[in-house]
Amino acid sequence: MGKLPDKRLVRCPRCETPLEVSRNAKSTLCPGCHQNVRTEDDAVDTYCARREFFTEGEVTVGKKGVLIAEVRVVRLVVQGEVKGTVQARESVVVAKTGRVYGDIRTPVLSVEAGAQVTGRCEFGPGLAQLRAPEPAVDAGVSAA
Repeated sequence: MGKLPDKRLVRCPRCETPLEVSRNAKSTLCPGCHQNVRTEDDAVDTYCARREFFTEGEVTVGKKGVLIAEVRVVRLVVQGEVKGTVQARESVVVAKTGRVYGDIRTPVLSVEAGAQVTGRCEFGPGLAQLRAPEPAVDAGVSAA
């Protein structure tokens, strides 16, 4: 078995700047917009209202969780309730107990029977470019 790389590539959810961070990093500072970028997975199991909920990780909204925010994540699993615009770089799963009130944009959308989605949904292969960040460009190299 091979060792996992020590670093991983993520994107700033605000300005889309590619960032190379430690695999264990929980957050970093974006050199593009100078904002904090959360890189950890998260769970919402209670009421949580924010202007924005951004992380370059997976977020799970539990059955008793209520998330009211603009949401930008890599993956989102909704078992409770989300109110606000959702953008996920890889996928959104709305479980049978889940409710989403707002627009969703993601390459892969899964809505289980019994789930409720109210809003515009944009998904499919055309959004595949959201999946992975581009490799970081070496600042010492210039185009000819």
